[in-house]
Amino acid sequence: MTAIAFEPVWSLIYLQAAFVFGYFRSEFYPFSFPVGKSNVSIKCVSNMYEINKEITLDIRKNKNEKFISVLKCNESGLHRLNNNTKFEGVHILSFRDNCLFNHNWYNYIELTVSLQSDKCILGPQTSASWRCLFSNETYTFNSSEKDIYSIKGQSPKNMERISIVTRQTSKSLYETDDVLQLQCIGEVESINAMPSKDIRWCRKENGKFKLISFQDPPLTDVVERSKDGCTVVQNSFLFYHVSQNDTALEIMCESGWGYACGIHGINATLNIPTKDTKPDEWKMWPILIHDKKSLLNPEHIILDGLGKTIHLQCTASAYSNNSSLVRYINWCFKKEKKAKWAQVILQESEENASSNSGGKITYFSKIQYHVTVFDSDVHFLCEISKSQICGTGFTFVQTIVHVDNRKVKEGIRQQMSEEPENSTAVVAVLSGLLAFIVILKTLLLVVLFQRREIRLFGWKIRIDKIRSKRKRTTEESFGNRSLPKMPELDAKETRKYPIKACSNPQQGKKHLVFTEGDVRQEVNSTYCDEDGYVAVNPFTG
Repeated sequence: MTAIAFEPVWSLIYLQAAFVFGYFRSEFYPFSFPVGKSNVSIKCVSNMYEINKEITLDIRKNKNEKFISVLKCNESGLHRLNNNTKFEGVHILSFRDNCLFNHNWYNYIELTVSLQSDKCILGPQTSASWRCLFSNETYTFNSSEKDIYSIKGQSPKNMERISIVTRQTSKSLYETDDVLQLQCIGEVESINAMPSKDIRWCRKENGKFKLISFQDPPLTDVVERSKDGCTVVQNSFLFYHVSQNDTALEIMCESGWGYACGIHGINATLNIPTKDTKPDEWKMWPILIHDKKSLLNPEHIILDGLGKTIHLQCTASAYSNNSSLVRYINWCFKKEKKAKWAQVILQESEENASSNSGGKITYFSKIQYHVTVFDSDVHFLCEISKSQICGTGFTFVQTIVHVDNRKVKEGIRQQMSEEPENSTAVVAVLSGLLAFIVILKTLLLVVLFQRREIRLFGWKIRIDKIRSKRKRTTEESFGNRSLPKMPELDAKETRKYPIKACSNPQQGKKHLVFTEGDVRQEVNSTYCDEDGYVAVNPFTG
């Protein structure tokens, strides 16, 4: 069954401060036809009421000739132009129109032509092309140029088996993450001796073939074409990545296909032997390290001053219900190779996420770690485990972060080398201050001993003579009892006191002494070497 091919041209026109929406369209029916004689319809359609005022259908013999207007439709009706013009290979049979621009939204012109061909390759008699023009007093819109001849080739009948290019003879089984280059060669559908449908690739999933989703589309080229151009052979290359779920891998390539894989056309299949593609096992990707700006090289982490914050991301996945076994994603570290793993104590909270797509369970975990100038090599471990104890995971991945702290340490050493110069200046200042304090203290002591009393800033400093040992001994012998108060003496009154025996007495000297109650009196005294001045008689003057 053939179908109408059309190319819509969508337009948005501004008119009197208002937008009017409509479309232009060109149609060609049938879209393709076999070698021989065929009648086709060419149609230009406008759905722009009161905007489009004229439709024109142009034809030219080949790409080197100018277009010739064949039909024109406007408000005055349909006009046949260049009645005597004949186009090689194109015989005009009839034409019709609907040109009620002032009363109808839908306006068109249609031309029916008869075409004759004996091969699928376009030649001088089969190179004519056509286009539609939609215009008014201001604008003109052109549809894209199309070939009038659209000769369909033969249906595909032959296809070679799929092969693995550059296959390793020593490798009979393929593993997860292997990349295979597959090749498929076969006939394809064509129009005008060019492929109209490329070979496509499918993979069997759950007993049915389904289209393969590719990062890059297959590479194709025409390797053979018949003389009449009606048979075209194509070569298709595919780079296939063996995934964890490819336990029984079967690949199909097909030509002349329909909607679903393997229903129409021709095809070839290939079983690819695999091993170690265990979907039930957890698979972990390498730990990613970045600083929120770019990925970092674990072997060369440069500090920002005395430290740096790095972000570590861990990813794990499996194609089974083993996700129920996962209870923890542990982050562990150690700073020496022979040390035991310990849990990372996080300053910020850990970020976790999960997804379930097509039966594939994937877990994501991210942490922040702060390396400092005291770090050299830090070992990190990310594991899937049933417990929070490091080293108990049933699958894990690890990495080593090497901290480049040479520049920082050189700066610290340089700073330390500059410190003695600063210390010398500080010592000099402190020494001068200490000398000033000593001199000031000495001067104060000299003045104090000379004057016995100094008043300074509201403070009074006084030197009192120390009492004799005899008096202290007497006080101690009497305990807490006080000595009798010395009575007030008249200057002419004389009282006798027992003379104290001294080893070297010097009598007759006057001296100020303190008597009971700290009363200051001038008395005759006897001087003893061991006790100082001792009062023996009141001074009689």
